[in-house]
Amino acid sequence: MHVIDLFDAGARNYPDQLALTGAGGDVTYAETWAFSNRLARAMLADGTKPGTKFAALSPNSSVVMAAMLGAMRAGGAWCNINLRAAVDANVEILRRGRCEFLFFHSSVTDLVPAFTAAIPELRQVICLDSADTPYPSMSRWVAEQSDSRLEYRVPVTSLGIQGSTGGTTGAPKLTQASSQWLAMSTLAWATCWHFDAPPVNVAMTPVTHAAGCIALAHLQFGGATVFMETPDLDQLLDIIENRHATTLFLPPTVIYALLAHPRLDGTDTSSLRYLISAAAPIAPEKMVEGVERLGPVLCQAYGQTEAGFPLTWISPAEVAAAAHDDAKRGLLLSCGRATLICEALEAMSDDGQLLPPGETGEIVLRGPTVMLEYLDDPVATAEVQAHGWHHTGDIGRREADGYVYITDRKRDMIVSGGFNIFPFEIEQVLLTHPVVQDCAVIAVPDPKWGEAVKACVQLKPGAAVSAADLIDACKAALGSMKAPKSIDFVDTLPRSPVGKVLKRVLREPYWAGQSRQVS
Repeated sequence: MHVIDLFDAGARNYPDQLALTGAGGDVTYAETWAFSNRLARAMLADGTKPGTKFAALSPNSSVVMAAMLGAMRAGGAWCNINLRAAVDANVEILRRGRCEFLFFHSSVTDLVPAFTAAIPELRQVICLDSADTPYPSMSRWVAEQSDSRLEYRVPVTSLGIQGSTGGTTGAPKLTQASSQWLAMSTLAWATCWHFDAPPVNVAMTPVTHAAGCIALAHLQFGGATVFMETPDLDQLLDIIENRHATTLFLPPTVIYALLAHPRLDGTDTSSLRYLISAAAPIAPEKMVEGVERLGPVLCQAYGQTEAGFPLTWISPAEVAAAAHDDAKRGLLLSCGRATLICEALEAMSDDGQLLPPGETGEIVLRGPTVMLEYLDDPVATAEVQAHGWHHTGDIGRREADGYVYITDRKRDMIVSGGFNIFPFEIEQVLLTHPVVQDCAVIAVPDPKWGEAVKACVQLKPGAAVSAADLIDACKAALGSMKAPKSIDFVDTLPRSPVGKVLKRVLREPYWAGQSRQVS
């Protein structure tokens, strides 16, 4: 099965239903299906083979999603760059990845020469939405092609997605995964969601990443995705109320900002069924607040560019039950149970031994969505595939009841005075404070202990608290060894284009002049 087969199922069942809407205009399933056939034929006529790489440089738009579907129908492999990332970073990803097709939005026409100059394999550059650029327009490029059904089967073993890892600790690696990655990840959402009528999804975060996967997954249900060009919480609240949105994916930091928004309680959010948190762990206290203010809609998934999404799932009903019962509150630290795309998900010791339920180690897994390799990086590939399992780099455990708990990133561990300290548990304590909106805990060099714990804290608008008060709260909850030795108050935390905190950026000033960022 290919991801385009799942879209075709939605198009057969709901031809007159809106598939794509919001920024870029309204497009029905029948119209999207016809366009995707024309675009696929244009790409095949231009020499596209299974695994030919394409990318889209565009804000969220119905036009870009339709183009992605057409390129996938032709067997293209999606290279996920992000418009919000630095131009040089995107150029380098596509240069290293040897991308051949670039679809772009007219609003970023001035950026295109940087790509054409640096990427020798780039042979087609197509403007999605305008004929008034120096490049061919999409409408003219596909005009002569038929919109009838394209009888073309994409091999399931062909390259389907070239992902760029988050780059939160350094230069992104480029993953190579078969077309099963998209098909199985899309199908997995059907085991998580239930809709009695075609749903309405809102894409506020970039569809080049997790939001795009969730938008693709809605197509099998006959659902519509409302595309937002720019992230704006006021506009988001209007869309939820006026478009009767059922589904929303946001990283935790944006959920925190939404909960702090003064208009939230005055907005009708009763249509929501799923507010999905992913990309980073979410604070249990924020989940409780979300349930109290939004109802039983908070849920969580865990995924990786290297391994698929969703790998785990905890439903709104499970979250709400835990939020309402102090005895079950600890379940809010779980990212759920493994989904059906995991043949197995376990914790492993450093010497490659699988650990029994309840013991903490590195989360490892097997399944059809695990990548094939990192492009041109056999050393990193061998490391991540050691002992015949995919190594996530996340520290955690699987309990006997199947619930998975991610306790930290392996590379974020702080070693202070010979003791291992994981930032996650400190961050969870800080996030319980009523004036803390977000935070990140990092290691800084210390002449006595090697590394010391520092917290970077973003307060809610207009709020105030002393560093001493926050440190005392951590000491009371965790003891003096794990409590931060210092706190920096920041206006905002540096983030990647998909919302992950860039801890390396926070660490850099403190480790300047050191031979390595560890002691």
